Amino acid sequence: MAAVTDVGTAPAADAPSSPSPATTAAAGRDLLAVAAVALVVGAGATAAAYGGATALLVAVVAVQTLFGLGWVLGTGMPGRRGGVVVGALAAAGADVAVSLYPQDRLGPLVAVLALAVPVAFVHQLLRGAARVQLVSSLSAVALLVLAQVSVSAWVQLRHEFTGSARLGTGIEGRVSAAVVGAAFAAVLVGCLVDVVVSVPRFDPAVPRGVLGLVAAAAVGAAAAYLALRDVRDFGDGRAVFLGAAVGALAGLLAIAATFVAHTTPRGTSWLARLGRPVYTALLPVCVLAPAAFLLCLAIRS
Repeated sequence: MAAVTDVGTAPAADAPSSPSPATTAAAGRDLLAVAAVALVVGAGATAAAYGGATALLVAVVAVQTLFGLGWVLGTGMPGRRGGVVVGALAAAGADVAVSLYPQDRLGPLVAVLALAVPVAFVHQLLRGAARVQLVSSLSAVALLVLAQVSVSAWVQLRHEFTGSARLGTGIEGRVSAAVVGAAFAAVLVGCLVDVVVSVPRFDPAVPRGVLGLVAAAAVGAAAAYLALRDVRDFGDGRAVFLGAAVGALAGLLAIAATFVAHTTPRGTSWLARLGRPVYTALLPVCVLAPAAFLLCLAIRS
């Protein structure tokens, strides 16, 4: 009779361990820092959007500067010096394009993005002997350029509603302030809700949950409704839909930015630590600007 061999079973895969209390506390502090940046920058940008075209342009330049420095320093991307130059050129080109050619809507921004592609490759060639982690550097520069160019759509949004015969004069400030305010408010409230309770989480290691996303959409809808409830073409629930869509997009992008920060090693310098909450708070608002612009045009038509 053949001997029965004792076959050992493979050890079960380790279950994902829950974050330690120290890690949870650090994540909570990070979210509070992101919320603080969203509050301060959002209040200034919303006031500028309501105040005038020049003030909004200045606010966009300030956001571009803060995000560019925060992204380069906070991520510790390879090729930082050249990345700052490429991002600054893209931001300047986008701001000039929307200021000189407002009648072309977002068309000039596409041209800026097209020109930024070869510039980004030239930047990699000029790195010389320090040309390491090329893919990481190129992807970081590409996202930097995308955000810097996209946020200029806030300026174009105000141009689009300036002197509107259908909506009345002076309405451009309310529309642009409503959208900008809804985006920043969504980032702020989403972070605060996730600090208190982040359920159900998208990932056990990252304290961002569906409840925070729902809160972001709700506060966006409330902000847009309060600002545009008596504006023609934004009635019949359109203001609520616009704000909810902007809030949901901002909430989703804020969660994505949190994952970027979670998977990026923390820098040792104080500038790197300061840059993390800055780019985490501003990346969603920058990237969603063209989508918000198109939503406003779709609702108006």
